[in-house]
Amino acid sequence: MKKCLIPEQVAKLKASLEKGEIKPSDIAKMLPEEKVALKSILNSVVSEGLGIKVSPEEIANISKISKKIDSAQVKLGEDLGVPSKLNENIEFFTAKKEMDDYLASRSPASRVKVLTGTIGRGMMLFSIKSPVLNIGSNVEIGLAEALSRRIAGGAFKSTDNKLARDYIKTVNKIYQKTGYDISRMTTLRDTGAGGERVLGETVHSQGKGVIRKVGRGIEDVVFKQLMGAPDVAFSSAHFADSVNLNALKMAKGDKAKAVEMMTDSMRIEPKTPAGEILRSQGILDAQKATWTDTSWASRVSEGIRKILNEVSGDVRAGDYLLPFIKTPANVIATGMDYAGTGIPKALFKTVKAIRSGELGSKEYFHSITRDLVRSGLGITGAVIVAAQLKDEDFVGAYDPARAQIESLRNSKDNSIRLGGKWISTDWLGPLAIPVTAMMYARKYDKTGGERTFQYSKGVLASALNIPGVSDIYDTVKSQAYKKNQSLEEMTGSTVNYVSSQIYSRLTPSFSSDIAKAVDPTVRQSTKGVESIKSKIPFLSKTLPAKTDIFGEEIKGEPAISDILLGARVKTDKTTPLVKEINDVSVNVDKGISFTDWDKSSSKTLGQFKEKVGEQRYNEAKLRYGRELKKLLEKETSKGSYKKASDEDKLKIINSQDTEAMEKVFKQYRFKYKQKESQQQRNEKSKVNRLLP
Repeated sequence: MKKCLIPEQVAKLKASLEKGEIKPSDIAKMLPEEKVALKSILNSVVSEGLGIKVSPEEIANISKISKKIDSAQVKLGEDLGVPSKLNENIEFFTAKKEMDDYLASRSPASRVKVLTGTIGRGMMLFSIKSPVLNIGSNVEIGLAEALSRRIAGGAFKSTDNKLARDYIKTVNKIYQKTGYDISRMTTLRDTGAGGERVLGETVHSQGKGVIRKVGRGIEDVVFKQLMGAPDVAFSSAHFADSVNLNALKMAKGDKAKAVEMMTDSMRIEPKTPAGEILRSQGILDAQKATWTDTSWASRVSEGIRKILNEVSGDVRAGDYLLPFIKTPANVIATGMDYAGTGIPKALFKTVKAIRSGELGSKEYFHSITRDLVRSGLGITGAVIVAAQLKDEDFVGAYDPARAQIESLRNSKDNSIRLGGKWISTDWLGPLAIPVTAMMYARKYDKTGGERTFQYSKGVLASALNIPGVSDIYDTVKSQAYKKNQSLEEMTGSTVNYVSSQIYSRLTPSFSSDIAKAVDPTVRQSTKGVESIKSKIPFLSKTLPAKTDIFGEEIKGEPAISDILLGARVKTDKTTPLVKEINDVSVNVDKGISFTDWDKSSSKTLGQFKEKVGEQRYNEAKLRYGRELKKLLEKETSKGSYKKASDEDKLKIINSQDTEAMEKVFKQYRFKYKQKESQQQRNEKSKVNRLLP
């Protein structure tokens, strides 16, 4: 039965219209019955006289599309979202999509917004590795949540598996045809179209012009397909699983009644209280299991992005600098729950329930049970994973003192070594934080209390990785190392940063992946406009090869790894020499850093460069690296070295740096000349004046 507004609602709508409070863009947010009432009002008055800009042509188009929506609604009845009426649902949402797109085109976003908020954002996500990681992490959290759902709810029997499968197919077919996700839809206004649930707030690209047309292409390929489609597939499966389990439990084993409840929960607007409860729980389960719920971490990230967007206006710097934040933020929030914060959360809820008198309610019991189960599963899983790892198989946060060693091992920050590969902990999904914290705690094996403290510290420290928070933290930290920077240096670094951001953001991420795939050699990073070369296939080969501290060219990963996995999976390149250096560093708990000719502030190197010039300086740098490696291999193979203590081994290793430098300087016939101080020059001047 078609819904209509009551007279009071019609009067209120007309009053808003007369005050000029309704614009074409507002119509997109209206329910079908509101649009029907508005159409009737518009047909009976002169729109311009009411202070709104709706032309007769627009009214005619709205009316035409509304008839399609009305026709589809009649066929559907109250079964909006029910799998048995798949074709009717597709017809309805197709008409709704046409209406929403038309109304959005009447109120287009500015070209700058589309360029930065849609195209620029899409370029950063336009790759295969982004959806691959999204799918992988969804599998992991999905399995964990499905298990916790059963343990916490005590429900293991399903209601109707065929109905569940039909619903999954229905959701995905509707999404592919229209871009609407009905598995997490609370009302017709809540569409979550085009991957918006994964990306957060997006800018629509409807309207005329080349930029908007390109924006629509990005929306369809990147937002809808690459990021949105996998998300909807998992969401529909979790919603179906949730209502499939809970319906039978709610019906107390009555299968016929459970099927009715389950079917009702699949309606966008359930007809019964039982259907509403099942749908609400299904949506919550689907959101949690796809990293799309609203957590404290996602609120922080989206708040920071919103501030940046508001400050920058149409440029939308927030979308540009923080394009993909909701999922990473929720990964951290959920990971912390699995790492054990679910336990204090359960205690807090218990205290709150005692005060409110809800201690015995089912809602309270279900909520704390899920918190406790998540913590139990996460800690247990982390213990199992950590048991398979040695201390040397784990790399934590970036440590400047160990940067050269980790570079030689070809490892990556926050990664574990499995089967000869360094794999980012991002691939551990909900276990990333508990495993990381546990590996940190293993370094402190003196007392159980110290290990517990370090584990807790590691869990809480993960909050610094929340998108937005991490960017601010990294910026402040990086500036702390740039003391006494001149105005010219600051200006230059700022210009380079801004220009590199602009060019890199408008170059598809996939292009950079291809460039690495077709070039076996890792290239040196460049600044400013030149940085775009590194993202263009074949052109990137014109950049100089990147070398390690031993002066050897660094080779990249296999092409398929670059394209599918990016930098999150790297081949372990630990040699016997590198292993020895690493073991000594770990045993004495001190970093080992050889002279970095590119970053060193050494006066000796400065004078050497001034004498031999840029080209010969770079040649000498490579000679130094090769000489250093030769000396280290020779010294570490001696019997006296092998018998030495770790502290003495550290001294021997560090001394080779000085010897290698002296040999290179000798080859170039260079000897450092001590520059006269101002006082020495003054004394010398006095003596010269006294001489005849």
